[in-house]
Amino acid sequence: MEMARISEYRNTLLPLIIRKIPRMIEAHLQDMERNITNFQEAIGDIHEYAASLESVYVAVATMLFESEKEYKKCIQQIEEDGYEVGVYFGEVKEMNREVVLQLTHSIRTNSFGYVCDLINQNVPDPETRSLLTSRFVDILNTRFYGYINGFLFAKDKMITHLHNQKISIMGQMAAGMAHEIRNPLCSIKGFQQLIRQMAADRSESMGDFLNYIDICIEEITKVENLVSDFLLLARKNDTQKNRWETINLNELFKKVYHLSAYFVLEGSLDIRLSLPSVNIFVRGIPSYIEQIILNITKNSISAMDSGGVLLVSLSPSEDGKQVVLTFADNGVGIPERQLSKIFDPFFTTKEEGTGLGLCICKRLIEEMNGSINVQSKEKEGTVVEIRLPLVTSHK
Repeated sequence: MEMARISEYRNTLLPLIIRKIPRMIEAHLQDMERNITNFQEAIGDIHEYAASLESVYVAVATMLFESEKEYKKCIQQIEEDGYEVGVYFGEVKEMNREVVLQLTHSIRTNSFGYVCDLINQNVPDPETRSLLTSRFVDILNTRFYGYINGFLFAKDKMITHLHNQKISIMGQMAAGMAHEIRNPLCSIKGFQQLIRQMAADRSESMGDFLNYIDICIEEITKVENLVSDFLLLARKNDTQKNRWETINLNELFKKVYHLSAYFVLEGSLDIRLSLPSVNIFVRGIPSYIEQIILNITKNSISAMDSGGVLLVSLSPSEDGKQVVLTFADNGVGIPERQLSKIFDPFFTTKEEGTGLGLCICKRLIEEMNGSINVQSKEKEGTVVEIRLPLVTSHK
């Protein structure tokens, strides 16, 4: 009997609901644009999204008037469809929780208001109104639960993947750390054994004895520096913000340029420094920027043959919001297959490198809200571009 009453309104109420669907979608999109920053960026193609939403609304509207048997099948299907959409938005679109909750809330609120108004206006029988409204609520809830379950499944899968990646990276870093520490320890152990033998035999001069001690001290210093770099890499960035200050990059570049003079002379190379006539300022930690400039400069020098040229420039970006630090050398370049790995901890192509230099540079640059980009071609050279927020006013 109830189904007979519902069927009576299929031909009159269903077309009215379908005609309202474009308005429901428009209200939903306006709501999302109002409440979610960069909504279009999160959702992707807005027209494709609206078209998919329209097909869902049409299916939902049609379900309201199905027989009890067909209605149960449709409910199961809409839960499965919702689950797939949830997985898609969680895994492919990588939406965050806030967008997902706002999205589902907006869809439910807007569609419920429009559909219930039409039911109340066009269905005089209270029992039929109640049944149609109850069905509509049931449909919305079922799709919502399917959607959320799919989204949570995608996020759980992503968290598991990230956890496995983290464990893998930790293993690689531990192996790299162990390898880098083992080399100086072997040297220290060997020379200590020689020193003990010399002391027992008293057969060597004091000069050799002191030389071995100096080598041991150098190796211990290497281990200390390695551990310091590793701790710097692992440290959280918030702990250092109280040390930030306004830095004159022109002056800092001149200072580092003079420090690099020794490496340049040793390799018969040339560094050409280009600075703007107006001083450029950034916020950060001076020692960090010194370390970054020196590290990249040393990398460029080690990649060049005698007579090589390193062009170092400093300039504001076109929009005036950032400062651009550029290091361009004509060295051997980096193979394309290795470019994606250059920021990985302990990845190095140098015989004596630790593979932490560029990794730490990237870490420090990002801590100061900047970015680093490396472009390179074999036998042509490498260009490293660093961008940091520009300070327009300073004390």
